[in-house]
Amino acid sequence: MKHFLVGLACWIGVACAHSGTYGAAAFRVESNVPDASVLIDDVLVGRASEWAGEGKHLRPGFHRVEIRYPGYYSYYAEVDLAEGGSAVVKATLRPFLE
Repeated sequence: MKHFLVGLACWIGVACAHSGTYGAAAFRVESNVPDASVLIDDVLVGRASEWAGEGKHLRPGFHRVEIRYPGYYSYYAEVDLAEGGSAVVKATLRPFLE
C-alpha cells in the first residue's frame, strides 16, 4: 500500500507539473528599464528582467500588459496569445519631463 501511495503522489506531481505549461504560450518582455514592474491583467508578476531572455509561459488568450517604473511613463500593450504560440512586448519607457 505504501508503494501505491508513493507512486500515486509522484504521478499527481508529474500531472500537475505538466498541466501548467500544456497549451501555454511563450511570453517575454524587453525593456530599457530592467527593474520596471510587469503587470499582466492588472496583476503584478515581477520585474522586466525576470521576463526577458527565454521569458515565461502564460495561458493562451487576450492579456493586458503594463510595464511601469517610478519617474517614467508607463507602457501598455495588448496581446492575444495563441495556444503554443509566443509574443514579445518591447517596452521603451520614457522618463517624465521636468
